[in-house]
Parts: sequence; structure tokens; C-alpha cells
Amino acid sequence: MIGPAWDRAAPRISATDGRERDRLAAAARHAATHLEVRGVVCVACTFVDNSGITRMKGVPVGRLDAAVVWGIGASPVFDAFGVDDSITAGRFAGGPVGDLRLHPDLDRLTALAAQPGWAWAPVDRRDQTGAPHSQDARDLVRVEAVRLAGRGLRVAMAFEIEWAVAPAGADGFVPAARGPAYGMTRVAELGDYLRDVVMALTEEGLVVEQIHPEYAAGQLEVSVAAQDPLGAADTCVLVKETVRAV
Repeated sequence: MIGPAWDRAAPRISATDGRERDRLAAAARHAATHLEVRGVVCVACTFVDNSGITRMKGVPVGRLDAAVVWGIGASPVFDAFGVDDSITAGRFAGGPVGDLRLHPDLDRLTALAAQPGWAWAPVDRRDQTGAPHSQDARDLVRVEAVRLAGRGLRVAMAFEIEWAVAPAGADGFVPAARGPAYGMTRVAELGDYLRDVVMALTEEGLVVEQIHPEYAAGQLEVSVAAQDPLGAADTCVLVKETVRAV
């Protein structure tokens, strides 16, 4: 996988490049100042593992500059986690030995509208030399986008996010809405909730294209505007975590 496309998509962050470190640190401190004005205390730094689970490590907003420049320590074992947190063995992971660095992407740094005091940023996973980790999904998306661009192709995409809602404290799953599939009755039942979801996503800078009831009991769906592949993947995580928190 390593090759010219990879080098163009994910350049190495060199620990010896003082000017680049200074630039990143200054940008992070500037961003942190704006977050502090909004009452943000911590930044959730996330990546999606091979089982599709969003894993995170958090940093105080005052340490965002160090996280961006030097990364946050994380074991490569997460590559071998299953959806039930069981751990398998793999070629590049399978145990807690070793260390990766999680570098927050300031371009996607977002104050979370439904979680006061928190901001969010996706991370690039790199080794201790600054090179991309072999199983970093964000870098893989970058590589494929570069390869497509080399063929004169540009991709725009988005994910539909679907979920089901139930009353808090319910014993087992009990649909929060009783109306028919795609029915306006569900909007009458859950109108305030759906409004809050749209308001939160909009406050986070996302463009909501549509929101509506879906087929199954209590099921809802929201769609956002198309972006480049990496932007769409990051937005998918942000939408899911925002919906979960509303």
C-alpha cells in the first residue's frame, strides 16, 4: 500500500521539523482559545476501528497543541478489537505492545452542540516516526481519493444515518413513536426531538438535507450534504455521536 499515492495523501509529520511543529502548535492554540470562549473543557479525539466502533481518547482543551504536534499515545491493539471488545490476533496488531500517536485534525475540530463542554476531532494514527499507521482508515481514504484524482475522477458522497428511539428507562426496546412508517404521525409524536437533532447538527456546521421517519418501529433517518470521501466519513461519525447525545 505504501507508495507515491500514499506519500502525497499522508505526508510524514517529522519530529525534527521545528517550523512545522511551531505552525501546528500555533494553529492549535488559536483553535483552543475559541473553544474556551464557548465553554469547551475537553476534546474527544476519535478513530473508527476495524470493527466499526468509534474509539476515543480525550484531552483538556489546554493540551490540544501538544496533542496536535506530538500526538496522543494509543496501543495498536485496537486494530484487533471486536464489536464485543474481544481481542483477536492480526499481522500488525494483536496485543498491547507498541505505541501509536493520535494526531487530531484541526480542520474538523467541532464544538459539540449536544454535549456542552466538549469538542470533537477525528485523528490520524501514526507511528512514532510520524509515518501513517498501516491500518489507519483515514489515510486509506486519502490514498484512494488521490488515486481517483490521478484518473481525473472526483468523488462526492454522504451517508444516511438511521436509528431507533425509545423512552428513557424503558424495559427492553419500546418504540418512542407509534405512528406508521414514513408517517407524519411520528413527527407529531417526536417533533421536538427531531427539531433538536436538526438544530444540533446545524450548530455544528453541517448541512442537513432531510430528516424523516423510516420504516421500522421508532426508526428515524437524517441525511446531510455530500462531501469528499474523507469529509463524508468524518461527518458520519459526528452525526452519529450528535444524534446519540441529543
